[in-house]
Amino acid sequence: MKSRRLSSKSYVGTKAFALRGSLLDAAAVQKLAESTSLDELVNRLRSTPYADSLASLSPPFNARRIELALRERLATVHHSVTQGAGRYRILQLYYLKNIAWDLKLALKARALNRTYEESAEYLDMKAEELVGRRDLIVKVLSAKDVNEAVTMLSGSEFFSDVEKALAAYNSRGEIRFFDVYIDHAVLSAISREYSRNPSLYAGKSADVNGIADIVALDVDSYNVLSTLRAKLWGLPESEVQEMVVTPAKRVQASALASMASADSVSEAVKLIESSYRFSPQSAPSDEELIDQVEEGFAKAMKDTATLAFVWQGLSPGTILAFIKLLEFEVSNLAAVAIGVEAGIDPKQILSKVRI
Repeated sequence: MKSRRLSSKSYVGTKAFALRGSLLDAAAVQKLAESTSLDELVNRLRSTPYADSLASLSPPFNARRIELALRERLATVHHSVTQGAGRYRILQLYYLKNIAWDLKLALKARALNRTYEESAEYLDMKAEELVGRRDLIVKVLSAKDVNEAVTMLSGSEFFSDVEKALAAYNSRGEIRFFDVYIDHAVLSAISREYSRNPSLYAGKSADVNGIADIVALDVDSYNVLSTLRAKLWGLPESEVQEMVVTPAKRVQASALASMASADSVSEAVKLIESSYRFSPQSAPSDEELIDQVEEGFAKAMKDTATLAFVWQGLSPGTILAFIKLLEFEVSNLAAVAIGVEAGIDPKQILSKVRI
């Protein structure tokens, strides 16, 4: 991804504060959730900053197509803000998460033997088009099977991890290994970049709730959740530890190793209580317990990104914080679309979103 050099730190921060004003408030999300049909929802969305991305949509609408339009704006805005990122390469590396989202879907589609046409309906590929990487996803979707699809990624930043995902999938039959290992590829690149230039991203001692905090939360969240899920899926302890993104942050490598060797998922969860003040309630299943931990990390990330605009001032940390808040918004609106399509009560829809 090419970028122009920043003229100053303040340029990026100023842009972040301007963009933050485009985020929808709680009242706007509530009004969208109160839509009585997808037609009404789309009409209401056309009066928001998502209007351009929705311009090509035509009836009959469905939640999937609406979500793709929302994600198109996410990719467009994310790409735009990284164009002035200059030496702050970590902002560009975070853009890989948009490509990873499509790659996960494409690989899982091949693993499930879905046709190109069936799979393409779930992808927009705007993120890839913006950086000239659309062919990557097309090759994966066009492969004769998942083995060939993985081979098509040779030479990319995803290849090594996707090979491991394929091996784990073939051994265990759990398709979500593709999600975990692709996230590992992206976060490993982000963590390496931060580790090489900590002073660039951590700034002065007063620099809180910015890039350093967001990277730490992302790495901790991934490490904890992947360890818990790998245990749930029956991966050997040695392989669980291979999935850890290094260097570890607040949840240290020793704690993650103890989680991997714990007798159960619930015992493993107790080991992070000293690092994060999550209080998971008793859950009827390990899957639901892990979901509670994931929700705890998501809340911590949203709070951190919001506080960045209070404490960070005009700095690159606010750009990454804005991107995180925009990701939450797109996720919320996609959930609203699904709820409206299913005819769910607005109050129930709103109970599932993070606002």
